[in-house]
Amino acid sequence: MLCPVVLFLLCLFTPSVAVPLDSNVGAQNFEPLLVGHNLQVELDPPAHNVKARDIISLEVGEEETVFLSFNTTLQIHSVKIGPQLTGQLGIGVPASLSEVSPVRVASGDRDGIEVSIPPALRGKKIFLVVSYSGLLYEPLDPFNEPPATITPEFVYLSPNAHWYPDPPNSMGVFRVMATVPKGYEVVTHGSLVERKEEGSTASFLWEADYPAESCYLIAAPYKVTHCRHGEIDLYTYFFPEEQGLSESYLEAAKGYLDMYQRLLGPYPFSKFAVVENLFPTGYGMPSYTLIGRQVLKMPFIVHISLGHEIAHSWWGNCVIPHPAHGNWCEGLTSYLADYYYNELIGPGPAAEYRKDLLRSYASYINEENDFALEGFTGGSVGRAEKAIRSILYGKAAMVFHMLRNTVGDEHFFQALRELYADKKWELTTWEDFRLVFEGQSGQALDWFFKQWVYQKGAPSLGLEGVSPPKTKDGAFQIEFHLRQADPPYRLRVPVVLTHDGGVQPSIMEMDSRVGTFSLESPSRPVSLAIDPDSNLFRRLHPLELPPTLDKALGGEDLLIVRPSGGSAKLLEGYEMAAHLLMPHGEVKADKEVSESDLARELLILGGPENNLLFGRFPNLLPKGLLLAEEGFAFRDKKYESGASILLSLHNPFHREKTVCIFLSQEPEAIRSTARKLIHYGKYSYVIFVDGNSVDKGTFTEEINPLVHYF
Repeated sequence: MLCPVVLFLLCLFTPSVAVPLDSNVGAQNFEPLLVGHNLQVELDPPAHNVKARDIISLEVGEEETVFLSFNTTLQIHSVKIGPQLTGQLGIGVPASLSEVSPVRVASGDRDGIEVSIPPALRGKKIFLVVSYSGLLYEPLDPFNEPPATITPEFVYLSPNAHWYPDPPNSMGVFRVMATVPKGYEVVTHGSLVERKEEGSTASFLWEADYPAESCYLIAAPYKVTHCRHGEIDLYTYFFPEEQGLSESYLEAAKGYLDMYQRLLGPYPFSKFAVVENLFPTGYGMPSYTLIGRQVLKMPFIVHISLGHEIAHSWWGNCVIPHPAHGNWCEGLTSYLADYYYNELIGPGPAAEYRKDLLRSYASYINEENDFALEGFTGGSVGRAEKAIRSILYGKAAMVFHMLRNTVGDEHFFQALRELYADKKWELTTWEDFRLVFEGQSGQALDWFFKQWVYQKGAPSLGLEGVSPPKTKDGAFQIEFHLRQADPPYRLRVPVVLTHDGGVQPSIMEMDSRVGTFSLESPSRPVSLAIDPDSNLFRRLHPLELPPTLDKALGGEDLLIVRPSGGSAKLLEGYEMAAHLLMPHGEVKADKEVSESDLARELLILGGPENNLLFGRFPNLLPKGLLLAEEGFAFRDKKYESGASILLSLHNPFHREKTVCIFLSQEPEAIRSTARKLIHYGKYSYVIFVDGNSVDKGTFTEEINPLVHYF
């Protein structure tokens, strides 16, 4: 279950906790096979070659064969089998080995080898020793991550390449001895036990004394910076060009480690390393993170993304989500990282973050593609990545937020500390969370987990029947109704009454379709707002949704309209943009748009001077946007060389739909920005200069059906 996970980041960064267990495992009693790997690896980067031997220790059943996932392009030189005479997985020296002939298997997701088990070894602990070599090469492309490649500039071996033989659905204890030409550094998870140079080569011995789901192996001509922080070894593995960033990353890592150790308990590994990747990744592996070069220099990586990956050290890489029961770790990590950092800034940013999660769910999720958090193990979901993220990250984060509000801060964090202490290196389910939170809080929480975790969907709230204020004994009394659809949820609804004397927050509990409530105000009421700070996970009313690119992308009827006017180079740039956006909707030329198309979700490429569709939308552009031959002005600020703008507005032919406009006067600005657009989907407007965002924001909705003004 390698889930690119995953943060709400911009540009090319894809955060993740690396979890390669089979995402289609369905057995509720699934337990992984524990395997020892003692790998000896020789890398020849100029020749794109790997030569390796893996001493695998495992316990086999009574089956006649054992299957090992393995890269079928690699050449196997020998496979030997024998009894395991040591209790230490993968470390002992095999004795009494017999050579066997493996059978190559290449059928869909079962690429690898099948090894016959002699009758005398069935049901016992055995060694398998596999020797192999071969070429692993794909050209370096900074926009695409290959499963594996060996080049003079960079060596990247991911478990997706099956570069070492491994039984499916296993967890391994790894010992890796890697030899490379002198000048290269090698990094993987675990502790660096030995580093030595001899002649023209350097060797690195990495050992881990804990189980992990997979092994990445990275090698490059890095410059390594090392320091100690308490009992933890901290490293950066950066290319020379980025070496100047080491100090800021190490200092930030110290702060995050201190914070999470206070919140959750001792850091579970002996090291933490920040490793630069040439590909656009943001993976959190046991004891290190792998961050793409293109985003390493961006400030938000140090201030948000690095902390997210460090938080995965506790959740995902130490306490491990059970592959048959749904991935809880992305939601919890997002809540304790991305969201928590906003909370530390103040209530305003925290509320805006929660509101963004609700907007994403409302934009991308409908009855057909919704799913429950418990048991989701992958599969096709419409608008897959954004839709899945809005639930696995967004809804799950909100579930933890509501759980915290239900049990209180003290019980919430104490329960997390208890779960971490009890479930290290174990597969963990949502049910485990329920039990520990019930034990800590003394509350029965089966109702909470049933509706938020085991069922799909979200409640929708309506505010009705707000009575005029009545005075009684010098106070003002109001009455109102809250309505939700069937089946009703058990809800703790935040309500804020604003009056002449101040603000009066309350919690209204309801578990039926309609609830009638009354409030008393010490002075004249001004407004009544239902969940104004988005503390409740719910489906937003369409009128609560501002126009954004996400809203358009999440629709089932998005139409991308390319222009027919302008220079050849300008049209070529918009054509490229249309091609990149094509997976998200239908593409038509402006001359082909029908009358019925006007009421769809629309993404218009180009401006009034080159896209004919503007002639059918009178006064579509807002007054704050002025176009000129050399650029444009937005909100009284001029943008010229290299500038482009993404703007989202309500569709005048259908207010619940969106019209998005992407325009620039320069072909190069279009090309440098087009591939980044979908990463800015939560905003109503984004201005780019030379492909970089320089201003962005979300329009405020003037009408909110959950706010009543007296």
